[in-house]
Amino acid sequence: MTSVKKTTYFNAFAAAVWLSSVSLFAASSPMPDMSNNSQRPKPDVKHTFLKAGWNSKGVALVDPDMKIVWEYPSADEMTDAWYLKDGGAVFSFSDRKEGIAGIKRLDAAGKLMWEYKVDDGRDNHSAQPLPGGEFLAAETDSKAAYIVIVNDKGEKEKETPLQLNDALAEKAKDKLHFFRMVRMTPEGTYLAACMSSNKAVEWDKNGSILQEFPDCNFAAIRLANGNTLVSGRKGVLEYDKDKKVVWSMEAADFEKLNLHISMICGIQRLANGNTVISNVWHGKITDAGDYYKLIEVTPDKELVWWVEDPKFKTTHLGSVQIADGQSDAAKFGVWK
Repeated sequence: MTSVKKTTYFNAFAAAVWLSSVSLFAASSPMPDMSNNSQRPKPDVKHTFLKAGWNSKGVALVDPDMKIVWEYPSADEMTDAWYLKDGGAVFSFSDRKEGIAGIKRLDAAGKLMWEYKVDDGRDNHSAQPLPGGEFLAAETDSKAAYIVIVNDKGEKEKETPLQLNDALAEKAKDKLHFFRMVRMTPEGTYLAACMSSNKAVEWDKNGSILQEFPDCNFAAIRLANGNTLVSGRKGVLEYDKDKKVVWSMEAADFEKLNLHISMICGIQRLANGNTVISNVWHGKITDAGDYYKLIEVTPDKELVWWVEDPKFKTTHLGSVQIADGQSDAAKFGVWK
């Protein structure tokens, strides 16, 4: 009985913190029916892509004609999924669904190769592939946060505790919403989307805080030019090294394209400069227009690709990676 009371109390506390810090994400109406979208000419651009995410029903590789190449069905919350050079994938899973968190590695047929599980009481939302063949997990336990390096057999190799100032320590009490996607940068620092804090935080290799970027909830990416790309309640923002916004896609930009944008989760900057954006029905950036699960826009903010296939009608595609024509994800060549 005691453990039940403690669990109930924690869940109530976590829910209260979540609602107070990210209430703007709440969706108050049913998911739009994509069959009601305007009849735009079909895009000339086509992609093979990997999809996952919260309420995604699993990881899948999707071809340019929207046919499933392979899939790994799952009810897990798979925040971070990566397509790998060998044709397989790796993804994170959170304990919010199954009571345990970690990373799973799939082969080129979508079959499970190995599974890493975090220590009891922790959560994880990251699975970045690294140059040495390892993978990065970012773990929280309501009192602390850690970067964990996992080898290519699914075994923990290294753990680095992260410095938390008072504000971060308070938010970390809700372990389920403290982190979303966390990345090691080419410089060896750790760049994290701190969801409940509404900012990105960067730590050095030893876990000391270096800097912060505002308006970030889900993804934070160090680009090849040294800029930092984030996604959050405002949309997608690109900061230069002085933290000046040099490019963005915000409500006014989406409205010009007649796009209904709810909550932006995963993003990817392509080699040609275009940006792929996921659109999850759990918020409100704009409240009218065509509703697509994924979109791709140019640096000039032109819409060139979108996903509205009916097979995704009731699922989210919150984690996405364009799989065609991209560099090796394990060598910092994929910016997502």
